[in-house]
Amino acid sequence: MREQEERELEEELSAHLAIETRQRIERGQSADAAETGARLVLGNLGKIREETRETWGWTGMEAILNDIWYGWRVMRKAPVWTSVVALTLVLGIGLSTAIFSVVYGVMLNPLPYPEPGRLITLWNSAPGGVYQRFNANALNWTVWRARSHSFEDIALVRLIANYNLTGDGKPERLQAARTSWNLPHVLRVEPLMGRVFTEKEQNSDAHVAVLSYYLWQRRFGGDPNILGRKIPLNGAAYEVIGVMPANYRFPTPQFELWTPLYLPPDEIQPGLNYNYMAVGRLKTGVTVPQAQAEMSGIMRQFAQEHPQTNRLSKGKFVEAIVEPLLDGYTLPVRGALWVLLAAVGCLLLIGCFNLSILLLARASSRAKEIAVRAALGASGGRLRRQMLAEVIPLSILGAIGGIALAWLLLKSAVQLLPATMPRIESIGFNVPVLVFAIAISLLVVIVAALLPARVAGRTQMAGTMQHSSRSVAGRTRARSLLVTAQVAITVVLLFGGALFVRSLSAVLKVNPGFTTQGVLTMHLAVTRAKHPQDRQVAEFYERILERVRSLSGVVAAGFVNRLPLSGVSQTGGVNIEERPEMQSLDTDWRSATPGYFEAAGIPLKRGRLFSSYDRPDSPLVGLIDDQLAHKVFGDADPIGKRFRIAIADQPWVEIIGVVGHILNDTLEKDVRPQVYWPETQRTQDRAALVVRTMARPETLTAAVMEQIRKEDPDQPVYDVRSMQEWMSQTLSTRNLMTQVVTFFGAASLVLAVLGLYGVVSYTAGQRMREFGIRMALGAGLGHVRRLVLGQAGRLVVCGCALGLALAWPAGRALRSLLYGVTSSDGVAMIVAPVVLPVVALLASLGPARRATRADPASTLRAE
Repeated sequence: MREQEERELEEELSAHLAIETRQRIERGQSADAAETGARLVLGNLGKIREETRETWGWTGMEAILNDIWYGWRVMRKAPVWTSVVALTLVLGIGLSTAIFSVVYGVMLNPLPYPEPGRLITLWNSAPGGVYQRFNANALNWTVWRARSHSFEDIALVRLIANYNLTGDGKPERLQAARTSWNLPHVLRVEPLMGRVFTEKEQNSDAHVAVLSYYLWQRRFGGDPNILGRKIPLNGAAYEVIGVMPANYRFPTPQFELWTPLYLPPDEIQPGLNYNYMAVGRLKTGVTVPQAQAEMSGIMRQFAQEHPQTNRLSKGKFVEAIVEPLLDGYTLPVRGALWVLLAAVGCLLLIGCFNLSILLLARASSRAKEIAVRAALGASGGRLRRQMLAEVIPLSILGAIGGIALAWLLLKSAVQLLPATMPRIESIGFNVPVLVFAIAISLLVVIVAALLPARVAGRTQMAGTMQHSSRSVAGRTRARSLLVTAQVAITVVLLFGGALFVRSLSAVLKVNPGFTTQGVLTMHLAVTRAKHPQDRQVAEFYERILERVRSLSGVVAAGFVNRLPLSGVSQTGGVNIEERPEMQSLDTDWRSATPGYFEAAGIPLKRGRLFSSYDRPDSPLVGLIDDQLAHKVFGDADPIGKRFRIAIADQPWVEIIGVVGHILNDTLEKDVRPQVYWPETQRTQDRAALVVRTMARPETLTAAVMEQIRKEDPDQPVYDVRSMQEWMSQTLSTRNLMTQVVTFFGAASLVLAVLGLYGVVSYTAGQRMREFGIRMALGAGLGHVRRLVLGQAGRLVVCGCALGLALAWPAGRALRSLLYGVTSSDGVAMIVAPVVLPVVALLASLGPARRATRADPASTLRAE
């Protein structure tokens, strides 16, 4: 179609030209004069062609495509320049896309349930106290369901409900949850096979189970006849009544089994057993703030009904927090991920500035070409459009390379993410991530090309043709501003990286209260069907310890129900007999066997540790840590004093020793002191075996597990790792933040130095005539070097000053993620002002040396 229109246009123009020429010949003009006159009458045929084509439509798109094709040909003619630009784009877009895919997968990707925005979690909160957010209890659930009108329904989940699966195959520990019957209805998920349990089955504690899709496939080979099959869980037979679909991973993908949540009457009490997760679905049209307002009213009324457990001091009461379910999942890592996204955004901005400097350099090399185009009639707008269209091929290269790099980074980096990172399974490449990569590549290239396009649009032929060294200063102003901005952002990134390094250093200096070197840990849960009495459980632990202690290389071994730094709490109040004014002291409860404190390296401060003489029928004894001892007794001796659980009719326990305080949640948060009972007098079904070894802990893993199998072949062992690994897990999120932000700071430093080198080198090259004249007039080599280095110094000083001004609010934004340092830490503040000038000096030495090679004689002859 277009070829036909072009042909018809040429035929029509030729016909008009021929008619006018023939008429002039008939009037007596010569053939040459007639043709010349005819062309003058018709006017500029090229302009006529362009104006005619504009009436056909799509001409603008055609011109843009032609400009893009021209840009591609220009790129092919400058492979080195193209490679540098493409590498800058690939690195910036690849890193940005990789970080965005993590942020999107964890925080932005909707949960895999219908209308996920209406799903919420409900928490308790004690304003002004230690417990700003804690789980619900059974009474909360019954009251919330009965009195609230904002929710379609509310479900209750007990997450710590693991099962030992025995029978066919190797015994294993399954991560499971006990849930209320209505959870699938709240989430709006139907089983893949079979059914879910009913309210009647929940209230009767029926032995029925629903399997995850992956457990069904992994353990039972996808058996289509699985429904109705009895499987042994904790020594009891449970009937499989359903299999959930593959996308049902509540609350996390690690959960593989769901059983009914039986709530006996004594469980539904105020102030007890805050062990449950409450999940609700808002009614259509109800917002989270509206639900929050209603729940606040319900909790105020509930506090009036139960003042002893729910009314706090200063007129406050235990509140309820209503938040989206997705926010509850991502709360622990939300701040860290936003910091990483901001850091990679800064790095991308520096890359954008660097790209703009490179495009300005290319525009300068094409200044005469652009001036000729302007002289031939190209408008400023037309030149700007051409410059912008020519960089589109760069964005295509950047998008393709960036997506490939991001895919490679994700493939390897996901394995390096902290094990505690929520929703890791959602991280990957999908449509939103690909759209982000393509959009960011277009945005970066177009933004980077705006300044060169503006310069090109203002190009004047006379100024370009009369180019001289005296016009260089004005032309480098844009590059200087870009370099100053690069240096400023680099200062902010280096400052942030230094803050995180200093924080990590402060955290590593924290004494956790135990030793991590040479300590092996593993968990097991005792089946009550096989060991129904507490005495039998304690004796089972003792037999295992006898076997383990007999192994060569074992220094000490013991059991405790929860490891230090596990993040799992079992807390409650205790009363001290000698201090009646100190009621319900908030403490962390643990049960331990003899040998545990020696194995964990927890020091004995006073008195004695547990021994084999502390039996179930002997006087009740306990240990407290030195933090509680100092808080309650000061410098007095607590040995022989008594405490008890702050519940009516609980027996008094004699304090026989004081041990060192340990950290339970993280190295950065010390919440409460500890109280210990002997395992024989306060028995726990789940326990961690702690073994101190002379060699590396990993060398004894198989031998220790073999001793447990010899004692009971059906006893699963799980979560086997060294104490050093527990410590590393605690630091994983902080390590990730520190490493990534520090890497981005180093990368930004390299990009800023490259930009500085490019500007100083280009400017020095353009001023070679000036330098030659100066040397001809008597200037020494040192003076010329100082001129070049002075330019670099001014750019760095201005950039550092701007960067330090921006670093102060950036540090304040990071305050919640810091530990042991202030947001305006002096050491972190001086890192960039010290590092940048040194690196900038080294980068400027090359251009400075080249400037001293200017030949005065050649310069004078040229002038």
